[in-house]
Amino acid sequence: MGLIDWFAHLFVKESKHYVYAPVTSEVEKIVFQEGQHYFRLRLAEMFLKNDRKLFRKYVPVVSSVVSLQFGANAAQELPSVAGPLALNLNENSLGKGVQLNYSLTNLVPYRGGNVSISAALLAYMNKDYFPAFLTLANSISGLLTIGQLSATLKVAESAVTALSELLAGGDRDIHLVYHNEYAGTGNLGGSSLQNGYFAVIGADAGKFDTGKLVVKNSQLYYGDNPQSAKPLTGYDYMLFSVEAALYRDDFRYFTEYNSLLYAALEKGMTDKTEGDAVIRAGMLAIFKSDDLTYVDKTRVAAALKAEYEERLSLLGKLKSSGSEDSEWLNTRVPAINPETTLTRISPLLDNQTLNDAAIADGIVTMIVNGEIS
Repeated sequence: MGLIDWFAHLFVKESKHYVYAPVTSEVEKIVFQEGQHYFRLRLAEMFLKNDRKLFRKYVPVVSSVVSLQFGANAAQELPSVAGPLALNLNENSLGKGVQLNYSLTNLVPYRGGNVSISAALLAYMNKDYFPAFLTLANSISGLLTIGQLSATLKVAESAVTALSELLAGGDRDIHLVYHNEYAGTGNLGGSSLQNGYFAVIGADAGKFDTGKLVVKNSQLYYGDNPQSAKPLTGYDYMLFSVEAALYRDDFRYFTEYNSLLYAALEKGMTDKTEGDAVIRAGMLAIFKSDDLTYVDKTRVAAALKAEYEERLSLLGKLKSSGSEDSEWLNTRVPAINPETTLTRISPLLDNQTLNDAAIADGIVTMIVNGEIS
């Protein structure tokens, strides 16, 4: 049984005990667009009511798994597990809201299709082997939340195996559980994926007024209006945020694009035409990345072209392309406005007759012609 199936079964069995609700916040609502937005799930806040045995006999664990399309895999499972140390939880946390903004997934390009989100707050009997096992599982799943996901996915199978063994453990209490699937659009009878907050609360759904919930400063409040609302207390709860990002800023993890630059410079120093051909091939190669949206692929390709032209002009009198330095990626890419970039490439993205290769070729041609820089 996969992790998504495990959560789905648990949700059907246990969901009558919990409240699930999207929560009003000041975050601007965005419906995810295929190829244009990144998806990221965060645990924004946790609240544990005053139950001392949770730390004396049990270990609280937040576990989640997101299933979505990544690369050629239409149902890539991205697991996460976090124990007390990772979440900064201890007995002093009882009866208090703990602000976390803890990343449960990496920034993942949204590719459409089905997206499933599952999460649970579980309490496991504190046996001798458990802390070490939890630390290992936490470390493995943590690798999937930074850098290039495609480069760390090889550890995903190990994480899924570890999490499956953890979840299958018999000595546990189920405090909270959540499972939901998104597909299609709301106006066509589907459930479209949107950014924003949702809460899972250990309360009686028939007696709890979810309309009084509101998020302020990444914390869950309850009241008749946002101005008079107070932090919610008296219930175990988890507050999650779904982030919709247009661009990313962690390009220090994309050092492989440096080799594309230097390959073009080596050719361009002796033959500009050959160098131009290599840099165009390099720009097209960027569009094969599974880790970037079209906006960021365009920004990286434009940065690569600009760096190539500038260095080639400076290196014209030298006999080598110099030592490799990837800092250009971290400075040039953020300088290219993502909103403007999206506006420029939208006609290509909206053209339903174009496949991925044709879109990439069209965008690269725009960069070469100086329409995007």
